[in-house]
Amino acid sequence: MIEKKVALIKTSKCYYPIENNFRPSIAFPEYPFIELSKTENHVYEMIREGFRMMGYDIENYGSVNWNPLGDLIKPGDKVLIKPNMVMDKNRNVSGNTDCLYTQPSLVAAVIDYVIIALKGYGSIIVGDAPVQECNFKNLIKMSGYEDLIEYYRKKLYDSQIIIELHDFRGLFSKTINGINHTSVRDVSSTTIDLAEESEFSDQSAKYFEKMRITNYDPALLKKHHNQNKHEYLINDNVLIADVVINMPKPKTHRKAGVTISLKNIVGINTRKEYLPHHVIGSIEEGGDEYQEKSILKEIRDKLLDKRNYYAQTAKRYNTAKFFAHTAGIINRTIKFENKDDYLDGSWYGNDTISKTIIDLNKILFYSDKMGVLQEKKQRKYLIIADMIISGEKEGPLAPLPKDVGIIAIGEDPVCFDEVILKLMGAKKEYIHTIEHARNVVGNYILTEGDSYPYLLSNKKEWNKKKIEEISDDSLLYFVPTSGWKEAFYCVNE
Repeated sequence: MIEKKVALIKTSKCYYPIENNFRPSIAFPEYPFIELSKTENHVYEMIREGFRMMGYDIENYGSVNWNPLGDLIKPGDKVLIKPNMVMDKNRNVSGNTDCLYTQPSLVAAVIDYVIIALKGYGSIIVGDAPVQECNFKNLIKMSGYEDLIEYYRKKLYDSQIIIELHDFRGLFSKTINGINHTSVRDVSSTTIDLAEESEFSDQSAKYFEKMRITNYDPALLKKHHNQNKHEYLINDNVLIADVVINMPKPKTHRKAGVTISLKNIVGINTRKEYLPHHVIGSIEEGGDEYQEKSILKEIRDKLLDKRNYYAQTAKRYNTAKFFAHTAGIINRTIKFENKDDYLDGSWYGNDTISKTIIDLNKILFYSDKMGVLQEKKQRKYLIIADMIISGEKEGPLAPLPKDVGIIAIGEDPVCFDEVILKLMGAKKEYIHTIEHARNVVGNYILTEGDSYPYLLSNKKEWNKKKIEEISDDSLLYFVPTSGWKEAFYCVNE
């Protein structure tokens, strides 16, 4: 058995520091700068404590020479920090952005320790591919990311460390009169074909005919996923990285049940038409969009295919609007069938999105800088998750805030996600991403077959425990999205 440590640092302070540039309030011996916050920065202290808890450079802890990321990062390395920057606005008017995306106060603390490890030479990229509707400029301005990166540019001006902030997307969309209008831009990306190593490689031609991406012309997806190839378009900033620090925002997710570290890697893909989301039809018909056969839902799917074709490919927006309107009429009558109310793969039976997630994690770990898959893992990896305020109910785009007060740190994405989904109150057997991560198609494993998570925490109920030793009364019990209630232990409506 191979033990994989996961540190859970818990606080009762479920809020984020707001002072500019998120400086620590304590002059720690290893701190590389001078500026200090006038108010407490508990987030910075929690990340620092998490590194200590993980045993990083423990012999130098408390001294000016402490370099907790020194075994992970070497001078000259290219380091990618990958937050979850999903969207600039919460679609739930009762929610906020604290529960929506990884907050820059965590990223600031991580950057400081990356700078220490680089020792004056290397590069840092902070980047993600949010959803196509996200206004990236608004996100980075309102959140503080823009000012934070500018602060570091000034501080590092005389060094040989370069820091940049990137929007990884090559495709954007705006909703006008209910119809998505898309535009594209050139971004440096590489197409990677997993071929027989893909989680989709054993599927039939009929399966690929029914594969869909919500709001996308299905013909676009078929170009990249069929019986001959399984392509993803990966931003080159990811491929050139020597080290990836994955900084997810754990919350509930309509299509995957939960989004933790494995799901956050979807943001390395540049264009959404490469990302299978679900297979139309019921389980009985070989689909995973909904549970029971439905003539009305089948009609709806055909109308939406027409809408997406005319909106994206033909650019005939009035025609697209007609099909959207007709699909809306069908939508309102579906409830009279007295069958399940699942649509667009937003339920616990969706097994497609999990395969996409696993494929992208294979690429992250095994593709070299040129996008060629290798036998051994190609980059070092660390997870630092933002659960000070998480999101529940209709995540990932319309969550409600859940005060959790946790920063979690780990190195193995599968074991890490198993810990977090357990704490969230999700049933592991329903989270298909874990099922596929533990039993991958092909040769690119994401964790050893006998690996298991071992918890370290300042909360005694979790400290030095295995998952099965965690008591039910110490779980966090997230409220899932409407399609995932069967997959969670407790629904605290």
